[in-house]
Amino acid sequence: METHASIDKAKAYFDVQLTRPESARRVALGPFITISRESGSGGSALAEELSRRLDRFLTVEQPHWTVFDRNLVEKMLEHYQLAASLSRFLPEDKVSEIDSSVGEILGLHPSIWTLVHQTNSTMRRLAGMGNVILVGRGANFATAGLGHGLHVRLIGSPERRARRIGTLRGLPAELALAHNRKADAARRDYVRSFFDADIDDPATYDLMVNMDRFTIEQAADLVIALLQSRGELVLPA
Repeated sequence: METHASIDKAKAYFDVQLTRPESARRVALGPFITISRESGSGGSALAEELSRRLDRFLTVEQPHWTVFDRNLVEKMLEHYQLAASLSRFLPEDKVSEIDSSVGEILGLHPSIWTLVHQTNSTMRRLAGMGNVILVGRGANFATAGLGHGLHVRLIGSPERRARRIGTLRGLPAELALAHNRKADAARRDYVRSFFDADIDDPATYDLMVNMDRFTIEQAADLVIALLQSRGELVLPA
């Protein structure tokens, strides 16, 4: 669950960075990270852990590392001056064809393809400026081809992921397993529908981490070490 502090931090990054002159955006201020995850593998927790740790590599001029997760669609709608209520049409899966088509026919909202395109465009702009962690929504596909990106996918056994979700949401084992199956299927459908890609394709990631074998802290160690090995993280003098 996102805290008020993380939401405020994202708002500050979004408001300041996306209002910078275009000429100031031509060079990324730092690397960016995308996190794709199987449900219950700890994607949001890893993003927050990385955000805290990566700030120690910043220079005075650079913005704090910021996580864009559930708050991404909210900020995209705000940036494009669209109604916040449209967020219900943009879950991380393919929306109901009936809800979508009726709304478009009546002119109640832009097409779903337009909203997804604007979300992808927002992710690319944020990634281009650097020092952001984008969680889910096919971020690795939306930002494909941009330099300075590290694309991570978290996986794990159904049983362990169900235990994690069960603990977080207070669900018994069977309901936690069902929740994860539904969420994973929805995310695969979202990526297939809007990127014509396979979310499970290992060739689309730089690093895949089996979270049965690593803690969140150890996974963060791996990501930071990889960024350092590529020369994209240097401690300030």
